[in-house]
Amino acid sequence: MTSEKSLQLVESKSGRDRILLCAMELFAQRGFDSVTTRDIAAEANVSVGLINHHYGSKEGLRQAVDEYFIERFERFYGDDAGRVEDQAPRDMVRSVDQWVAGIAEEWPVFCRYFRRALLEETPWGAKLFRRYFDIVRASIDRLDAQGRIRPDVDRLWLPFLFMFLETGTLLMDPYIKQILGQSGFEPDLWRRRYRAYGDMIARGVYAQPAPTAEKTQ
Repeated sequence: MTSEKSLQLVESKSGRDRILLCAMELFAQRGFDSVTTRDIAAEANVSVGLINHHYGSKEGLRQAVDEYFIERFERFYGDDAGRVEDQAPRDMVRSVDQWVAGIAEEWPVFCRYFRRALLEETPWGAKLFRRYFDIVRASIDRLDAQGRIRPDVDRLWLPFLFMFLETGTLLMDPYIKQILGQSGFEPDLWRRRYRAYGDMIARGVYAQPAPTAEKTQ
């Protein structure tokens, strides 16, 4: 790991999560091809045999890392028992706050991993991008089915525009730090950014007035 904070994070995790986070960090630092299972085992302080037992191979481990990464996004959007799109605006803000609080500790590693995957322009990055796209697309489709998106909004580009808001911060974060003095993913800035995104989207995309919006403000 690259910092004392990262080491503390890894040491606090169970064996499985420790392996996944160490693999994620090393893949982010060096790229997939330059990392061996021995490297990951040494970083996670486990045996190579344990990695092979759980994941079968380095490729199997990377698939597990990708699932670990994507699951964090899916957790925000919810499931059939409670989708974020079904919530009133005030409750959506609360969901963002809770999600940010739950993921903030791990996010620097996630951020480095996704940035590397996108910039390498490999099948690995393409697969992760597609998974993220499918999550956002499904969320937009649910909003659309509820009549919460204006008829004149371009449905082709809308999921990409949602994604640009997040991945743009991810890719430019080193420069954001230089200007603001801290990462755009620091919890307070993160929450403020989501509120700014939400306001911009609600004014420019959602049908007006947004359902229940005036009652909850």
